[in-house]
Amino acid sequence: MRFPRLLLSAVVMSAILTTSSWVNAQENNEPPAPLVEVDAVKAEMITARIWVPGTVLSITDSELASEVAGRIMWMAEVGDRVKQGAPLIKLNDKRLNIDLAQEKANIAISEARVELLTSRLTRFTSMAKMQNTSQDELDGVRSELDIAQQELEQAKSRVDLIQYEIDQSTVTAPFDTLVVERIQSPGEFTSIGQVLMRVVDPTRLEASVRAPLSVIPYLEAGMQVPVSVGQATGLQTLKTIVPVGNERSRMMELRIALDPEQFVIGSAMRVGLPNSKAHYGHTVPRDALVLRKSGTFIYQLDDENQAQQLLVDTGAGLGDRVEVMSDDIIADSLVVIRGAERLKNGDKVRVNEKNTDLVASNKRR
Repeated sequence: MRFPRLLLSAVVMSAILTTSSWVNAQENNEPPAPLVEVDAVKAEMITARIWVPGTVLSITDSELASEVAGRIMWMAEVGDRVKQGAPLIKLNDKRLNIDLAQEKANIAISEARVELLTSRLTRFTSMAKMQNTSQDELDGVRSELDIAQQELEQAKSRVDLIQYEIDQSTVTAPFDTLVVERIQSPGEFTSIGQVLMRVVDPTRLEASVRAPLSVIPYLEAGMQVPVSVGQATGLQTLKTIVPVGNERSRMMELRIALDPEQFVIGSAMRVGLPNSKAHYGHTVPRDALVLRKSGTFIYQLDDENQAQQLLVDTGAGLGDRVEVMSDDIIADSLVVIRGAERLKNGDKVRVNEKNTDLVASNKRR
């Protein structure tokens, strides 16, 4: 019978503890501290930025033509990647090969004539020394030999020209290319200089950006500027500044070097350009701002995780952060970025677990 007594004692004790906890909760009447997310105040160099549109381009975007006329026998397909020097287009070169054979025959004829006239000149020179021929006959043979030698050189030049045209009947890639468009198709006849194909170099990209002339004082070739494509933002190098404005738009062109692994030719982008001198200041995430009728506030946490309400003035925007100005802002301190709307000055808060490392780092400082 001892076991039931122990069980009864445990039940009574549990009831007493539960009642005591309920009474304490009623007496204190304190809800749990609100759960918030935080981020750090950064002290950094700040400059106002304007965001302008740009387009991703290949540095080399070419329309290829042939230096000879002929019927197209073969072309690379759209989308093919072709290494520098490899064939892109082949034309029918049968007529050129026939012309080449004919000119090689003309060379043989000219060489035989030069050989004959050389022997004749030697003979007439000997005869002239013995006064067995006139000077006029000797000069005539010499003139014929000069003409034959010039005809031989002309025939050799024509052979070189025809061989060059045969080589040009195969259009090769001038660089590592991506075939974008076929302007003509196999089977069609093309004339000299007629555009056959459009190709680009997919390994060398840059952005063409139109910017207002007002930003010129704050730009410098080689500086890093933020570039946004879709939801992704990163820093890229300002490559070229063309400080010549359009008379209508008052806009100039900038070129920004891009990593071909990260961008696609033809895609749109936005570029952040400095629009003021750089100065030192404090920034917080935009989500830290609490907008009320009385002004703009942030909640800065102290060492006891109490939220201190600060009235701030806002300045330049830097992507997802914004400059804030107040005499009470402390660099590297924590500010509330989620849950600030329901806070009051002096409220004690609980920090979300995913901010644990940030809080620990802040306390070590």
